[in-house]
Amino acid sequence: MEIVIIGSGNVAHCFGHFMKLHGHQIKQVISRNVDHAAELAELLHAESSSDLLDINMEVDIYLLAVNDGALAELNDELRLGKRFVLHTAGAVPLSAISKISSNTGVMYPLQSLRKEIKSYPDIPLILEAANEDVMRRIQALAQSISSNISVKNSAERLKLHLAAVFCNNFTNHLQALTKDFCDREQLDYHLLHPILQETFNRLEKFAPTEVQTGPAIRNDQVTMQKHLDILKAYPTMGMVYPVISESIFQFYQDRDKKA
Repeated sequence: MEIVIIGSGNVAHCFGHFMKLHGHQIKQVISRNVDHAAELAELLHAESSSDLLDINMEVDIYLLAVNDGALAELNDELRLGKRFVLHTAGAVPLSAISKISSNTGVMYPLQSLRKEIKSYPDIPLILEAANEDVMRRIQALAQSISSNISVKNSAERLKLHLAAVFCNNFTNHLQALTKDFCDREQLDYHLLHPILQETFNRLEKFAPTEVQTGPAIRNDQVTMQKHLDILKAYPTMGMVYPVISESIFQFYQDRDKKA
């Protein structure tokens, strides 16, 4: 397929790379940042522009790979008639681009994407479409770059996005706090890599509820107080620690009561 990408950030880079790799032709990259548009277009052997008025009107699909706030602006500014238009956002409903075209859809990558990373496991793609014609078109595109395809409505996709925030964004932030703590305490953060790897390896085989360990689930108040004493010098970690510990304890208390 011939594709126009609007946007030049992480999602635009990754989708452009995947699509080009699987035989699609990126005809044009449009971004408000002219340098970023030119950089991505050069990588994809495409034309570039910073002006929506220059948009190529003769392609198969228009991919809106921009941040959530920019979708509202595009919905007010861009008019593509009956052309096939997709957005890639997890937390934005399909209706958010309804003014742009009568043939709209969503292709949301359920993955944390960075333009510096070119190789990923098979990325789950979550699809939604305004009608059957759009669904057929985006399924063909999605199946060419991934074997992990799901169809969800906007409400379901938003819930998946929330789940992804918990399992990815929050997890990564906890690692950022941990590394900062180790650096400031002159501890080797890399010593924690095996336990971190084991945490995720277990989730390939067991439900998270079956492998929870640590002082919170045991309600080990003595150990937790020792930790909190150390964390007096780390206000953010000192705030997070008791909240998560209480969540762990209450979660398993409630589960045991229901059993």
